[in-house]
Amino acid sequence: MRHPRRVGVWAAGILTASLLAPAWAAEPPSGGRSLPPVVELGVGGAPASSPPSREVLADLLQQLETLQTELRNLRGQVEVQTNEIERLKARQRDLLADIDRRIGELERRGSAALSPEAASPTGASVPSATGSASSAQEQQDYDAAFNLMKQGHYDRAAKGFRDFIAKHPQSALRDNARYWLGEAYYVVRDFRQALTEFSRLMNDHPKSLKAPDALLKIGYSHYELGEWAKARENLNQVIARYPGQPAAKSAEQRLAKMKKQEH
Repeated sequence: MRHPRRVGVWAAGILTASLLAPAWAAEPPSGGRSLPPVVELGVGGAPASSPPSREVLADLLQQLETLQTELRNLRGQVEVQTNEIERLKARQRDLLADIDRRIGELERRGSAALSPEAASPTGASVPSATGSASSAQEQQDYDAAFNLMKQGHYDRAAKGFRDFIAKHPQSALRDNARYWLGEAYYVVRDFRQALTEFSRLMNDHPKSLKAPDALLKIGYSHYELGEWAKARENLNQVIARYPGQPAAKSAEQRLAKMKKQEH
């Protein structure tokens, strides 16, 4: 029979050895070579995949949030560009309708100018200026600039109308040329220069058939420049000076729009 004290020492040694066993397994043998890692086998003998760490999951989540943010930004840009395209299309339709209406006015004005009864209060036949060589050249130069305008070559059209005004300072089409020069600047959003040309028309040709539309476009230009007080002033002048005309109706519509926009 063993002595109780010796049995206690022997048990303590066994317990100590069992606790230190993992540390011995982790240390390399005296030869300096480490033991191969223990690989857990999954189903079918394949190595079992370890679950991703928290750092990997956090990185993937951050990447997903970044992609979602970029997608939202791209969608916003597409919506803005779509709205801008629609606005430009509407602007182009309005311009074409305006051009068609003014072409009709020019045709009616030309027919009236060719009529001897319209030219003379007594109905007597008078020489028509359009029959002269200089008037034929004027019409040719004017039509060339106007055709560029209809084709959308606004810079070239503006140059054509400027050249026409300089070349034919006494032409009956001078006020028309000045108006379309202002329109050429307006459509490319050079509103300051458009204001200059429309204002010159109002000063030099206050009784021109183009005066109502020129005053209307002065109000429009101030509107586009954010000069709300000047825009209201000129639009109200259109209504007061030319009641019942299409320009007055357009002025009323723009004033209503400004009121809705709280300008």
